[in-house]
Amino acid sequence: QKIPIHPEGLAVYTFLEGKGWMIVDGERLLVGPGACVITLAGAQRGIEADTRLIFLAARISELAH
Repeated sequence: QKIPIHPEGLAVYTFLEGKGWMIVDGERLLVGPGACVITLAGAQRGIEADTRLIFLAARISELAH
């Protein structure tokens, strides 16, 4: 299974279970339990699961100054 490549805001992804790949701006990152990926606003990202992946994704609102 996968989440297609798409742009999104600033976010933190924490992987809890499983194995797969996170693609961020064309770079493939191996992810599994304990992996944490921070993506900047506008970065192209997607996920490809090799096994069932469980992760938390937290979008971070950018505060106006």
